[in-house]
Parts: sequence; C-alpha cells; structure tokens
Amino acid sequence: MTLPRISVSVKAAILHEDQVLLLSYDDHSGFHYNLPGGKAQEGENLRAAVHRKVAQETGLTVAVDRLLLVTEYVPASWDNEFGTVQKAQFTFLARPLGDKTTPRFQDLPDPIQVGFEWTPVDKLTEVYLLPRVGKPLVAALHGRLRDPFIDRW
Repeated sequence: MTLPRISVSVKAAILHEDQVLLLSYDDHSGFHYNLPGGKAQEGENLRAAVHRKVAQETGLTVAVDRLLLVTEYVPASWDNEFGTVQKAQFTFLARPLGDKTTPRFQDLPDPIQVGFEWTPVDKLTEVYLLPRVGKPLVAALHGRLRDPFIDRW
C-alpha cells in the first residue's frame, strides 16, 4: 500500500498589543490575508519551522508559544478548490521578541504578496483570511476554543 502525500505546514498568529500580523495577497483567490508561515521541511520540528518561516516572510524574530489550532484540508471535501494535495496546518501563538514589530518584505518578495497589516484580534472575523479560520482563531486567542481541530480551509 502506498501512503498518501500529505503537506505539513505551520502558521504563526503573531500577537502584539491585541493585534495579529496578517500578510495580504492578491492572486487567483482574489485579495485575501494569510498568517505568516509555510511548509515544514523534512526533519524540521514545527516550532523551528515557525521561527524560520516568520523570519523569512516578515523579518521578525518571535517567541513561539502554544499550539492554537490544527487545520485539515482534504481535497475531495473541497472539490479540489485549493489543490489536490492533502494538508495539515498547525497554527501557533507567537510574540515578537524585542521592540522590532515592523515587518519587511523578503529580498526576493513573493510577487502575489502586497503588504502587511496589524489587525485587531476581534476584527479577524471580518477579513478574508485563508484558510477560513477567523472565528476559531479568535476563539483560540481568547482561550474559548473547545476543539482545536478544524476543517475550514
């Protein structure tokens, strides 16, 4: 039996002064936001992946705190809307280290990324955030999420 290919990625809900850092994008999905993060590398633990991806995408150094939620994407459940690869995404709470809180673009910026925005926690449900985790993310940040496993890709 061949095991399925499953992509493992991490995201960081970087919290500073009751705001979360969002990256804005404009692509085939239209204008939307994402939390900083990306795919974990083979042999890399998840917290190390958070540190690496946040530094790459924002230039910030963070302290990685607790796991907030896990998001699953099964292509058949979503009519392959976000590709044909099954995905598991782990979102961690993080906080900027030191007084550096102004993000910067990468030396070779992602051509679809258009900006950064510190967004108040309670406004996260009002923005187009992919995956669609606004409500559970706010609940997790307030300590009110009963089940951290979600499938709202």
